[in-house]
Amino acid sequence: MKIKQFFLIFVYFLLLLIRTQSLFAEDNSWDKLPNIVIITLLGVRNSESIEDPAHQYIPNLWNKMFKEGTLYTNLINLNLTFHMPPVQAINTGKDYPVYWGISVPSIFQYVGEKYNMPASKLWSIGHFFSDNCKYYKPDNINPDNSYPCEINLASKIPSVLRNILSRQELIFLKFYGELLKKEITLYPIWDSVSLIWYQFFKKVLKEFKPKLIHYIMEDTETAHYCTFGRYVLDLRSMDREIFEIWQMIKEDPYYKNNTYLIITVDHGRDAYYMEHSDDDISNVWMYIYGPDIKKGIVIERIVHHKDIFATVAYLMKVETHNNKGKILSDAFLGK
Repeated sequence: MKIKQFFLIFVYFLLLLIRTQSLFAEDNSWDKLPNIVIITLLGVRNSESIEDPAHQYIPNLWNKMFKEGTLYTNLINLNLTFHMPPVQAINTGKDYPVYWGISVPSIFQYVGEKYNMPASKLWSIGHFFSDNCKYYKPDNINPDNSYPCEINLASKIPSVLRNILSRQELIFLKFYGELLKKEITLYPIWDSVSLIWYQFFKKVLKEFKPKLIHYIMEDTETAHYCTFGRYVLDLRSMDREIFEIWQMIKEDPYYKNNTYLIITVDHGRDAYYMEHSDDDISNVWMYIYGPDIKKGIVIERIVHHKDIFATVAYLMKVETHNNKGKILSDAFLGK
């Protein structure tokens, strides 16, 4: 009898010890994290988007999506008026005057390191400056757990992505890679590139169910070589594609009620629309949608691209180094 009582007491204290340890242990299970989708639009002027009285080029964003989330109308690009510095600010939480020599980890590395997350759950898709933006890691970031700043047509396409591509898409990759080796980067090629990237993005979203994905949407880069009419038509195309993504997030059981969608513009354009802004500082906008985000709210205070990094780190529960951004707390309910 005494042996049985001793055994029961031992089991009781063992269970109590396990429970106590579990209460104080850090929860590193990534499956409980929200999903975050970031979309960066390249070179979209306010005059053709949020400041257009008719909002004719962004009807889905303006009439449907903005009513379901929070719109920041005063996003200031403090970086070089070029695409990569704002993207790097989103990815690292720091401002860069140029787009090379990145010396801190990306948000993908922080999230991947903390949760030992598979690389297939972390994606950055689009644009074409991959080789110029390698991230460096501090001592406490595992050097073997490295994620590229971008997956794009200039970089090595991961095998997991190649496995889900069609034969036509693989042929295009080969063709485009040959053009890059010959340093042929004509603007008209971007028509095909932007279409291909949208197909890639949708396949990644459906196949791998990423926890964090940053998609650089470059349809409006046609403004560099084409007419104003073509530029705004491509803006309308982006509006339709973003609305399709938003609907999928709302309807797919995996994403529904557990996904934040952040849409931002990197910088504006000059008065003639074809080139980047004449000013070093350009005013654009940002939108955030999610399960605990205020609906139909417009916030006019100044925000920056690096604030997206801080907000993502907050939602993913990771501590970061050198983060200069601030959490977009006024977009959340109860704040």
